[in-house]
Amino acid sequence: MSATIAIISISVVIAAVYLLTNFAFPTVEPLVYYHYCSPPKYFPGSSSRSNVDSLLNMFVNSASIYTYNNLTVNGNYGLHQCRGDLSSSECVSCVTQAVSLLQSDSFGESGCALQLEGCLVKYDNVMFFGVADTTAMVMSCGKPAGYKYKSDELTQAKVLVDKVVANSGTSYRVERSGEAQAVAQCTGDLSATDCQDCLMEAIQRLKLQPFCGTSTWGDVYLAKCYVGYSSHGAIGEGS
Repeated sequence: MSATIAIISISVVIAAVYLLTNFAFPTVEPLVYYHYCSPPKYFPGSSSRSNVDSLLNMFVNSASIYTYNNLTVNGNYGLHQCRGDLSSSECVSCVTQAVSLLQSDSFGESGCALQLEGCLVKYDNVMFFGVADTTAMVMSCGKPAGYKYKSDELTQAKVLVDKVVANSGTSYRVERSGEAQAVAQCTGDLSATDCQDCLMEAIQRLKLQPFCGTSTWGDVYLAKCYVGYSSHGAIGEGS
């Protein structure tokens, strides 16, 4: 009888833990902006795979100290960069998520770039540090402003986009006016000139994006920089 009660008690505890884990504290999936990898070039378990894993694991430790860093492991080059407004703990959390996704989804690619909402992790077996790259990774814009958004708020947001790009000198830039805001950031390996050129290219692509002219928010991610704006609240999807 006592053994039966014990088994029932253990079952109740297991059920309670399951419910708490999956419903009271559900897993929050990271918002992936883009995930691009080159074709597979080596097999899992090879020395090349081991080098990439070592590089990715180093990013997690590095993120606790640096919001941006580039590292090299036996001919494999990589960088991580967090959005400029993240705290140290938020940066570590984001990079850890990115590394976990890259390691779980890897099929022997020699190079990958993963952009989450708050950070970028990129690696390749070809050295790319300091190399300008304006390849368009993803561009998006929200729904038309509609009746509930004032036209002057949208106009102000567009003004802030030009202003944030013109505000040279720093990698992460923010401009705000009321609820309207614009942000821009380059990867830390770019020179000031290459950063400015990248952002100018990004803003031109954003302005040419169909339907973005009347959207409440828009953003464009190039390989080495991004620009985003919102007329009402946070930057990006859901604003």
